[in-house]
Amino acid sequence: MADVLNLLIKVGPVVLLLGLIATTALAVFGCARLGDGRARWLGRYVLGSIVVGVAALFVGAALGIAVFCSSEKMGNLCGLGGVFGSGPLLAGIALAVHAYRRVLGANQAP
Repeated sequence: MADVLNLLIKVGPVVLLLGLIATTALAVFGCARLGDGRARWLGRYVLGSIVVGVAALFVGAALGIAVFCSSEKMGNLCGLGGVFGSGPLLAGIALAVHAYRRVLGANQAP
């Protein structure tokens, strides 16, 4: 379990950073393909990304803390796996999926 904790703590922030980069790149791509209503779409996109990212971060952190702190061998640092591992991991994945779906929906709109 300690190996998984160390791996998540290393991979989680990287995935969050990649999710933020993908969200920004897809926002630029989505804005470039829109005509009228660009500012309104961008406002909804940014607000939706913030809500999805924060919600996924809290859910991922809570699930990670629950999983890692259920083992008695993890010690008093068991919460780090959720806060720095699974929380950012889930937030990065959720941000990338949300951005992709928003841009895909914007491109298919008439």
